[in-house]
Amino acid sequence: MKQFFYNLCVIFLLLAIITGCSRKRNSFISRNFHAVGTEYNVLYNGNLALQAGLDGLEQTYRDNYWEVLPVERMTTKNQVFLPGEKPADPNFERAEEKAVKAVQKHSMLINEIEYNMQIDESYMLLGKARYYDQRFIPALEAFNYVLQFMPECDQINQAKVWRERTNMRLNNNETAIKNLKKLLKEESGTIAMEDLAIANATLSQAFLNLEQVDSALVYMNRAENETENQETQARYKFITAQLFVKTGQRDSAFAHYDQIIEMHRKIPRRYYVNAFVEKIKNFDPSQDNKSELLAAINELEENRENRPWLDAIYSRKAIYYEKEDSIDGAKEYYNKSLRAKNGQDQYLRANNYAALGKISFDQSMFVKAGKYYDSAVVNYIERTKEHRLVTKKRTNLDDVILYEGRRRHADSIFKVLAMSSEQQVIYYQEYIDSLKAEEERIAEEAEVEASKAAQEQNAFSIISNNSVTKRGNTGPSFGTPGSAIGSNPTGASSSFYFFNQQTVARGKMDFRGKWGKRNLKDNWRRKNKKEELETEIVEEEIVEEEEVRPEFKTEFYTSTLPEGRPVLDSIAQSRNFAYYQLGVIYKEKFKRNDLAINRFEILLTHDPEVKLLLPALYNLYLIYKEDSSGGAFAQAEQLKNRIIADYPETRYAQILRNPGAKIDDSASPLAVYNRLYKEYEKENYDKVIKSAEEYVTLFNGDDMVPRLELLKAFAAGRLYGFQEYKKGIDYVALNFPNTEVGKSAQKLVTDAEAFKIPEVFLPEEGLTDFKLVYRFRNAEVAARDALKKKFTEAFKEENFTFTVSTDVYNEDDKLVVVHGLNSKLGAQGLGDLMANPENVYKVSKPFFTIASENYKITQVYKNLDKYEKEMF
Repeated sequence: MKQFFYNLCVIFLLLAIITGCSRKRNSFISRNFHAVGTEYNVLYNGNLALQAGLDGLEQTYRDNYWEVLPVERMTTKNQVFLPGEKPADPNFERAEEKAVKAVQKHSMLINEIEYNMQIDESYMLLGKARYYDQRFIPALEAFNYVLQFMPECDQINQAKVWRERTNMRLNNNETAIKNLKKLLKEESGTIAMEDLAIANATLSQAFLNLEQVDSALVYMNRAENETENQETQARYKFITAQLFVKTGQRDSAFAHYDQIIEMHRKIPRRYYVNAFVEKIKNFDPSQDNKSELLAAINELEENRENRPWLDAIYSRKAIYYEKEDSIDGAKEYYNKSLRAKNGQDQYLRANNYAALGKISFDQSMFVKAGKYYDSAVVNYIERTKEHRLVTKKRTNLDDVILYEGRRRHADSIFKVLAMSSEQQVIYYQEYIDSLKAEEERIAEEAEVEASKAAQEQNAFSIISNNSVTKRGNTGPSFGTPGSAIGSNPTGASSSFYFFNQQTVARGKMDFRGKWGKRNLKDNWRRKNKKEELETEIVEEEIVEEEEVRPEFKTEFYTSTLPEGRPVLDSIAQSRNFAYYQLGVIYKEKFKRNDLAINRFEILLTHDPEVKLLLPALYNLYLIYKEDSSGGAFAQAEQLKNRIIADYPETRYAQILRNPGAKIDDSASPLAVYNRLYKEYEKENYDKVIKSAEEYVTLFNGDDMVPRLELLKAFAAGRLYGFQEYKKGIDYVALNFPNTEVGKSAQKLVTDAEAFKIPEVFLPEEGLTDFKLVYRFRNAEVAARDALKKKFTEAFKEENFTFTVSTDVYNEDDKLVVVHGLNSKLGAQGLGDLMANPENVYKVSKPFFTIASENYKITQVYKNLDKYEKEMF
């Protein structure tokens, strides 16, 4: 019986405890039970998960030190997550689940009052988990819940700071600034120190987002003094220094970088090293010592702890050498920066390639410069200023590479042709020897690589065998004799001959050099194999005959040299035009007068045609005229006198004779083009074609030439039809491929093929758009104009909506066309009405009717006669 009452008491006691821990009863036991369970179980694990997620963000984020660092090391995604969407990071998902679990199982919300003191922490954890997973709208809901339902909690100021931090992430920068300023003004004495640092840093970031650098600097300077976390303090100091640089306060910036350097091992090394790098970037030769700068760079380079940042250090050293005109040193360190193992700064790589491209261009290595610029374009972000600039430089190099290749090719041909036969043999033999030497070098490098691979394989085998010996036979053995071949099917690191492709290639090269090409058959070494019918054994003669490859024979080159005056004249013309184009490009596009002078003066030695000679002389005159030196002035005067004396009737002589007067614009290329375009609009196509042909010859080499050719193609199309138009735009596209006009012509060619209409007339039954047409010879101007006038008066008197026009058909005929008729019968009736002798207009001119679709075909293909035969 006693035992029964004891058990009953225990049961009642447990029931009392359970009932007392209810979330719906505000009791001492309930409040403390749920608070302890929330803090030491659910929130503890949730905060661990949140920190794990933050650590993941830190590890994957890479700062861009070319711009002002953001306050937080967090990559922003280009999307907004809505409520109900799951987090992308499992750690933040776990943190959110723990926060939700704490609210669901331990919240004591009774009569809209929360009695569990840890629930505000749960909502803060919930908001932070969503914030760091970049689900900012749900995060804002969590922070607003704390502010709305828990105004007396001790997390209220932190919730206000984080709410504005979230607003800033949602680009509500003005709202964040307004609310944070109010908070700092009213509650600054009650805000925890770390929250105060976050508030000031968030204010700074919001001002930066609005590009208000001065205000951002004020609040970032405050933030760095509010935090006790040294890593965060180092970051804030770095941002402050960057902002000082942007506002031109170099000394203050250097003071902050020095403070970071003094923190040294107390902070992540990335801030320490980049503080040095930023000081080097802002080096001022008028204030700083060059030797100290070089010593600082060398010290950074030699410190093994700085290996992850060697790409930036090497690049800075390259820039130093380039400014000191030590080009070889600059090239060496730019390349070292590109080869740095840990280099992941894409913008830095792009800068290195762009710098190497500039150096190569300055050294007249244009093909190499083009390759460097190609690499720079790939590494720069599209639509940025740097990307556009380098793209423009690379595009400008297209013409340089094209014409430099042409002139080098032509120069080499004429150089060889000027040699005697013996000299040609010697010249090409030297080239052949260089080819062989290069092959030998490649083979030796392959052999060295093969040797290294064999050594590495041997070392690996020794280590593997030692490991197996120490472990005993407890698992699969990767070094057993039976698996020597099968264990390495690719042979990537094996010393076995046929597993190493470089060794095999060297062997094949050696065999071919010694034996030449041999068929796979018995007795392959014999020069001549004969069937021996006798039974006696004849001793085999081994003949070593070397088969020389064609490219290793001088005849291979001498036999391909061009011959014949027409061929050589064509090469010479191409060479001369290339020299002229290069001179213009260097002068106009790249402002390299030294290279322009060189190309123009070499052109003059080749006795070019007048159309190239005269503009070359004039361009040289302009270059020397701009030079202030005495010798250049004398050369300019000499060129001026030569042009005036030898070519007095040209526009160049006109300009030189009247340097103070305004030149007759009618003779300038632009004025000519504008004048011809007006003639085109007037439909004087024949005049446009003939004039364009004359001016293209006169302006040869000028940028206006492709535009004139394209205008000519349009006029020819209008006058002669689609085939002539197609021929004209094809010519422009093929002869001026690197100009904007040439590229436009190429698009026109593509469009012409895509939208080409068939040369087949449509049946006109059922069509609803027709024309009434009268055909006149070009000489019948008066009759044509009179007919057009009659139709205009008739339509006005009868209140018809028809229109009339004069259309060019070809160089011989023009058409008076009435538009807007909706049937063939109606068009015929109108023509008959106008021809009626009793009608006041009495039009006796023959006419025909045609559907608008067929009229378009006749204009495109100029086949009106064919239409009249087929359709009437």
